[in-house]
Amino acid sequence: MTNFDIDQLRTLIAIADCGNFAAAADSVHRTQSAVSMQMKKLEELAGVAIFQKQGRRHVLTSHGLTLVSYARQILNLNDQAISHFHSPDMNGMVKFGVCDDYMNLIFRQVLNGFTERYPNLQLSVQSNSSQRLLKQVQNGRLDMALVNIHDESYPVTQLSTIRLVWAKSRHVSYCKDKPLPVAIESDCRWGRLALELLNRANISHQVVLTAADFHGLNAAIESGMAVSLIAACSVTDKMDLLERINCHSLETAIANGLAIKPGANEPAVLALADYITEWYVRRNQTAA
Repeated sequence: MTNFDIDQLRTLIAIADCGNFAAAADSVHRTQSAVSMQMKKLEELAGVAIFQKQGRRHVLTSHGLTLVSYARQILNLNDQAISHFHSPDMNGMVKFGVCDDYMNLIFRQVLNGFTERYPNLQLSVQSNSSQRLLKQVQNGRLDMALVNIHDESYPVTQLSTIRLVWAKSRHVSYCKDKPLPVAIESDCRWGRLALELLNRANISHQVVLTAADFHGLNAAIESGMAVSLIAACSVTDKMDLLERINCHSLETAIANGLAIKPGANEPAVLALADYITEWYVRRNQTAA
């Protein structure tokens, strides 16, 4: 009997979770052409069409959805068996904090594959501002947190530099002769930076929303209510870059990093820290 290839099934699940070949290729650390070749071989092995073209997109067929369901079960058992023999001490729960700006990135790309590698580990994830997350790491309420680096009040290991861009709704245009509607997050360094950049460039603007968190900011941008300065990795498929402002050299960048609680030595905590760090190292090497 013919056997399915574990790596091909893992890539199939990545495509189902990420929504397209390009994002899936990034998450499984392969080129897009390699991912396409894997899926071609998988279709040949299954003997049915797994994808169908809809414009430029590849959409899962009914056979493809069925295979994804089987693939999740197969990989779950495979990874549990591997974990049992290779990582018997990797169990329990890790309390992980994520700055609001990186929630999409963390769940769509960074942590993709972590639960497969360590199926006996549980993650308790909290989203909040960087400053609040750092306080919880410092007092041990969180094991670690991915945060923006604002100062040196608590040691944070830098992972990468994040580009900040001006984003708007994909379906809305703004008149150059009227003040630009701007949304900022309350008590947020980026909000203050956004206003400073606009003032420096003499761009007429008006703050129409002060959001409690990034989720409110995100909703304001996607609805077309306002534009805002956000991380490039937070731009969704409902957004576009506001080129007439970005071309004014009003883009900027900020560093992010990983903060770990004092005295952390639990294997599970160190494993998550290593996993996230490795992902960023690969990403930085690809971007170089």
